[in-house]
Amino acid sequence: MQARLIVYPPDQAAIARALRPGETVSIGRASECDLVVAHASISRRHAQLDFDQGQWRLRDLDSKNGSFVDGIAAGARGLALDGGCWLRLGDVYCEFAPLADAEIAAAERGQIARRAVAAAHTARLEGVQGLGDLLDGSLRAVVELAQCERGFVLLEDGAGYRVRASLALDPGRLHAREFGGSVGAVRKALESHRAVVVNDIGREAWLASRDSVIAAGLSALVCLPLLDGERTLGALYADRVRPGPAITTLDLELLQAFTEGAAVWIAACRTSEQLDAQLASAAWDGIVAAHAGDA
Repeated sequence: MQARLIVYPPDQAAIARALRPGETVSIGRASECDLVVAHASISRRHAQLDFDQGQWRLRDLDSKNGSFVDGIAAGARGLALDGGCWLRLGDVYCEFAPLADAEIAAAERGQIARRAVAAAHTARLEGVQGLGDLLDGSLRAVVELAQCERGFVLLEDGAGYRVRASLALDPGRLHAREFGGSVGAVRKALESHRAVVVNDIGREAWLASRDSVIAAGLSALVCLPLLDGERTLGALYADRVRPGPAITTLDLELLQAFTEGAAVWIAACRTSEQLDAQLASAAWDGIVAAHAGDA
């Protein structure tokens, strides 16, 4: 029986792993594990998935924080995984689901299609003229690639960050209490220079208690910093309320690659506009100076 395991590490993209009949999959923090999960609650060699007599089984490998199947401790002897179920390894939740051949083939086709969509979005940026259109195109691409519903672009303007583009969000309401975006997630991305991905808001203590998140009923979010070398240009933020597929490591790979390209174009466009503004200013100052004696 083929299956799929989706691991949901806090603050990170979900890890999707196909499970083939007959294989054994070790899970832990150690680099030699078949499935590496870098989280403090996971032991170096935490658990193992075995396929035996037509059935998958989860065994705990004497981990510090335990391995559980739908809330029941697996122990060293292990527990059989009957149909779809939830696993918990330390503080990390995992979704196990049997898959038919057709479902696996469809998932593989979907990955190919998503890569093609990401490439098309990147190519489209090359033909965009003007910073406004560039920001709008970048935002729409991130919202689509993350399979979210709405979002915004923050851009540094010399005196802080400002919202320069938004989608399905009224810019005039972004500062209100009911604003659904998490300020904490954006701050994390800007300060750490790393993407922040949350697939299950309710399990994130630092997010679930925020008034904005509670009011909006968010189910997932992603925030990607826009970097030009060591300089932070801003951030791209997207979220959704409706249930949807996990934002996986593949999604994050595509999002980061796209965002890196977008940052280059945004930096170049801003530099060009700033140069144009400086030239215009210098020309006007020269005209005024030339007529100083006419008054």
